[in-house]
Amino acid sequence: MEEIIIIGAGMSGLGCARHLYKNKKKFKIITEDIGGRVRTSPDGEVNYGAYYITADCKNVLPYAEITGKMRFSHSHLHKGNEHYHVFSPRLLKHIPAGLRLIKDLIIFRRHLLKLRRRSIEFSREELIEADPLLKKYYHQKAGKYIKKRGLEKLNKEYLEEFLWASFFIDPRKVSTALFLGSLQPLLVSSYTFKMKFNEMIKGFENSIFYDSIIKIKSEGNHFTLKTKSGRSYNCKKLVLATPMKITNKLIKPQKIKGEINVYYYHLRGEIKKTYDKKWYNFFSIKEATAISCERDGTYLYFYNGKDKIKKYFKKYEVITHDTWKPAFYFIGDEYVKLNPEKNIFLATDHDVPGMEDAYINGMHTAKLVLNSMRN
Repeated sequence: MEEIIIIGAGMSGLGCARHLYKNKKKFKIITEDIGGRVRTSPDGEVNYGAYYITADCKNVLPYAEITGKMRFSHSHLHKGNEHYHVFSPRLLKHIPAGLRLIKDLIIFRRHLLKLRRRSIEFSREELIEADPLLKKYYHQKAGKYIKKRGLEKLNKEYLEEFLWASFFIDPRKVSTALFLGSLQPLLVSSYTFKMKFNEMIKGFENSIFYDSIIKIKSEGNHFTLKTKSGRSYNCKKLVLATPMKITNKLIKPQKIKGEINVYYYHLRGEIKKTYDKKWYNFFSIKEATAISCERDGTYLYFYNGKDKIKKYFKKYEVITHDTWKPAFYFIGDEYVKLNPEKNIFLATDHDVPGMEDAYINGMHTAKLVLNSMRN
């Protein structure tokens, strides 16, 4: 009988595990992999999931090897037959709107950093609902904010191209909080990186078992877990660090945000002349495409639904072709309960957009587990 079992080892699950380990608690992790959506190429050189890390990711940075600086100035935008560099003369007409946006980003950032500092002790729901600005932006669609602040033209010619590559849907459909949060790289340095997962799991690597949970049964004062391999585990405290679509199949389901799927290729090849740019090609939401040229000369091609690889490449060799179903839960403003049933806890990235916040969410869940053990 285990005291604690964690299902899943994405960033939230690892944040939970690391915090429990620091508090000298024993646990087991049952997971299909390490890293979850922080996926990499077979040689470990190219990130498929979390593409960059920002300098303010204080909890995650110690476990990341910085490999270069993200330079968004190396970006080319494409809208139909129009192709322009991010710093083309057409940017000048957007300076007034850009200054309004920067002002809002600075104000939002103060609230965001305060939220992060307090998120181990308190849930994001508690903190957001107690902060008038965060509450407003969390429940407000970005489209309303864009219109109110007069950012429609700036969004159409610049922001929607960049942000489609963050959300993989029209950025006007997500919350204002997510919209402004994803534009924080305008204020803080961003880097390409490699995760040092061996360091993140150091000390409890022998407590990790690679398997999939297919059924959870409550047995009064403990839980019995059945796995795909046919094994059974028992525990008193159960942490689910799985995507909410999976979590809802294993325990009593909650209402969750709408999901977004992401399709991608990693390939070697020859790109057509129009798109032969270093380093990034961003397209309109109608095109629903983003292409990056990696440091090793390979390409990442992200798209939403319709595969148009032959439009962009003369010839290519596929390294990886895959789909996340789902990749994100960005549509809506539902919160999930992190302690939905007695002795069941969720370390989830459902309410958060990035690695740092997912990791912190996992730490908060560990705090809930520790508090329940004291009581």
